[in-house]
Amino acid sequence: MKILVLEDEDGKFDEIAAHIKVVVPDACIQRERNWLSYSMAVSNAKFDLILLDLFVPRSQKDSTVEDHTDVLVATTRDYGSKSFRTPAIVLTRYSADSGDFVHNLNLVDINVIPFNEHGEWREALKRKLLSAQPDKKFDVVIVCALEKEATAFQSLVDKWGTVRGISGLLCRDVEIGPYKAVIVQPQRMGLVASAISSAFALDRFEPRLICMSGICGGVAGEADMYDLLVTQICHQHDAGKWSTTGFKADHFHVQLDVDVNNKLIEVASDEAVIASLLDGLNPAKAEIPEGKERIGCAIKTGAPTSSGSAVIAEEGKTATLTVGQRKLAGFDMEVYSVYEAARQARRRTAFFAAKAVVDDGGNNKGDAFHRIACLLSAKYVVAAIRAGVADVWK
Repeated sequence: MKILVLEDEDGKFDEIAAHIKVVVPDACIQRERNWLSYSMAVSNAKFDLILLDLFVPRSQKDSTVEDHTDVLVATTRDYGSKSFRTPAIVLTRYSADSGDFVHNLNLVDINVIPFNEHGEWREALKRKLLSAQPDKKFDVVIVCALEKEATAFQSLVDKWGTVRGISGLLCRDVEIGPYKAVIVQPQRMGLVASAISSAFALDRFEPRLICMSGICGGVAGEADMYDLLVTQICHQHDAGKWSTTGFKADHFHVQLDVDVNNKLIEVASDEAVIASLLDGLNPAKAEIPEGKERIGCAIKTGAPTSSGSAVIAEEGKTATLTVGQRKLAGFDMEVYSVYEAARQARRRTAFFAAKAVVDDGGNNKGDAFHRIACLLSAKYVVAAIRAGVADVWK
């Protein structure tokens, strides 16, 4: 929250600033000491709240303290000012007994609060601070359908926040390099819950990038266990029509933007990123696939995958997914909805998904490979974010 304070008295400013920090601990306070500096600040930057005194020096070079009531509205509510819509409060010892004075300021959303030793101004200022707080925005939204997929990021990010609800979404603030990100966990697995969460997050947080991390199934012959599938094009495999002749699918798909895809290929080609994926995994014996001596992970960019809300755990069922999809590499329950939500977002938003293979959709499904697969996908997603995939259109 950016707050502009015009106050020349040090004691009064310290008292106001201390109270602001109690109510909004992360508030960014800019102090100006004279009217000229205030006029320039309010014109050139957008603030969330303005607090000002009317009796301040004219300028840095002219210390004459004078009443600026006559020019208050013209300066603060100039249509050319970047803060002309910002709510403002006059915190003054000036006796505002004149009804016209207060009435005229109220017409342009400037309130007058007497500043005195009784401290009544504190409660009034607190209410204004809380009501003027801006909506929280993020550079990046990471969607994870499972808690284990989200917690895989804990050791990989620079700042790990607490879980909290924001506008009905279950969120965790994190920082990755210079990027402020939020991990959003839908209420349940599947296309519908992820579509709702993604659409809300895109509209509420206005990110430059939305991405998905986690686990998926792999199609035999196209992907091995722990392979990382970076979906280039995603189909919805459960949309279509059931009839006496069986199920005929409708063909819906979304594919990556060329610039985003190129950036993801660049990240996947980085030898340091490839080496870092397998660092520190410390697999237990049960986490190593049968017939393998160690864990391997191939990053498959440009992978075609498909999504549907039902879990696939039947031998031979994946053969139905590959009808008409010769190179289908994997399948999951959410990626299509994230891609489609981003495609229809009001603001142009980069998007991608990277998921690691944990099974082939057969009846031997289990959780043995989930921990490492969640880490592999989270590591690649973090590497892509650090590489600047959110800024491909800057």
